[in-house]
Amino acid sequence: MTTDVNSYPIFNRKTRANPQAVYEQMRQNTPIWQGIGPQTGNSIWFFTQYEDVVNVLKDQRFVKNARQNLPPEIVKRYMPLEIDPTWEAINRHMLNLDAPDHTRLRSLVHKAFTPSRVRDLEPRIEAIAQELLEDMHGRNEGDLIDDFAFPLPITVIAEMLGIEKERRDDFRRWTRALLFGPSEEEGRIAVMEFAQYMNGLIEERRNNDMGDILSALVQVEEDGDTLDHMELLSMIFLLLVAGHETTVNLIGNGMLLLMQHPEQKERLINDRSLMKTAVEEMLRYNGPVETPTTRFASEDIEVSGVTIPLGDIVLPSLLAANRDPAVFDNPNIFDITRDPNPHIAFGHGIHYCLGAPLARMEGTIAINALLDHLPNIDLNAKVDDLRWTENLLIHGLQVLPVRW
Repeated sequence: MTTDVNSYPIFNRKTRANPQAVYEQMRQNTPIWQGIGPQTGNSIWFFTQYEDVVNVLKDQRFVKNARQNLPPEIVKRYMPLEIDPTWEAINRHMLNLDAPDHTRLRSLVHKAFTPSRVRDLEPRIEAIAQELLEDMHGRNEGDLIDDFAFPLPITVIAEMLGIEKERRDDFRRWTRALLFGPSEEEGRIAVMEFAQYMNGLIEERRNNDMGDILSALVQVEEDGDTLDHMELLSMIFLLLVAGHETTVNLIGNGMLLLMQHPEQKERLINDRSLMKTAVEEMLRYNGPVETPTTRFASEDIEVSGVTIPLGDIVLPSLLAANRDPAVFDNPNIFDITRDPNPHIAFGHGIHYCLGAPLARMEGTIAINALLDHLPNIDLNAKVDDLRWTENLLIHGLQVLPVRW
């Protein structure tokens, strides 16, 4: 077991373009690796084998809520002991909670996010894709993220929540400031602006059911339970972030793969019955989430003969697990016909992504539409020049220059 942070440069900015290469070395040599966080100096344990990743994701001794589950002297390593009310407006969602709090919130939100609601969105998603492509037809090049991959899912989730069209760019700015912003102050301002805007919409829905998901969240009840105001704000924030960032990167990463594998792209253009397995392979091969949100060991926990000490952070890598040769034949080959494909791009266990069916539907509709309208779409930059997001949570492109 090594603690040399330089042995695997996973925190290096250059690694963001191809973290799989580093994870493959880890998986072969040190499948459970103890790194040191470059900013905090705290231990961070990476897991790269599929079986270990699944076990960690299922093991509820690895907790999300540090304040509730860890001794105060350990909590202080990571955060102030006193809760900052500003951040509370976006942190009281189910991804940051453990059972039974997580169970309660998920059951409440699920009632406003049922499979039938998702299915009903299909015609509208198709119409949005067509509108975006019509806007692209007068040109022969552009940025696929800005022109298509971002506006499609943000429009869908914004309409689901009843957010005005003219405010959608604000939501992108707020989420980018919180996920990738250079300073805590920038993030704090984004939270306050978000909360101020949403408070107005919530008050409207309390007096007038608009038939959207926001109205359903305001009104939702289960056994007399409701979402309190901070939980409601946090859940809206989670739905907005998870509701577009995952799909943006499914579309961007997926189209990049097709452009890098023209024979697979041509096969998919000619046989759309392969779309379902193609989307699953895009999720497996270069998925939109690198690692799930932070978990902490609530006690000394042994995983595959390695003891993770109480209070240490664990980061099971979804990207690494999805290239494990113990589970996937020829894992470094992109194969749109791969079946079966038991990838875990949307996580596993109680925190499995609630929006996975919506992301799959949006990705399928988006890629189908792009191949219909722009069959000759191709990369308009060198792969090495592409800019990727710089944290270990989201795995996606900042810009995807294309020509058609």
